[in-house]
Amino acid sequence: MAKYILTKRVKGKKFEYQVLDTESKAIVSSRTSTRDYVACTANGQFYFGRLDLIGKGDHGKRLSYANEFLANPEKAYKDWLAYFIPTERTKQKENLPYEQFLLERKPWYEKEKEELNAIAYL
Repeated sequence: MAKYILTKRVKGKKFEYQVLDTESKAIVSSRTSTRDYVACTANGQFYFGRLDLIGKGDHGKRLSYANEFLANPEKAYKDWLAYFIPTERTKQKENLPYEQFLLERKPWYEKEKEELNAIAYL
């Protein structure tokens, strides 16, 4: 897994944040904000004002759902089907059988988990 670092520059009354890949020194993501952050996900989706917020809120929900899906994709499929009313559930099951569901979603959740775990610190 690549290593990332978060840099912060003062830009007027705002801060400019950049996530750098430590190996290639390339800018992975950037953001300008008036808020003071100490960490973020490497792709810049989530920024954290305190270290104890990593893995909490929406970041934590998405991370835990990706982990649950990868640990038990069959349960995730059944839970997904459960959101539909019974008549629609049958249609969804025919349109997207478990095998196809797994082929479509597993690579996405593996990538999601990797991106959410890649944290850049100041």
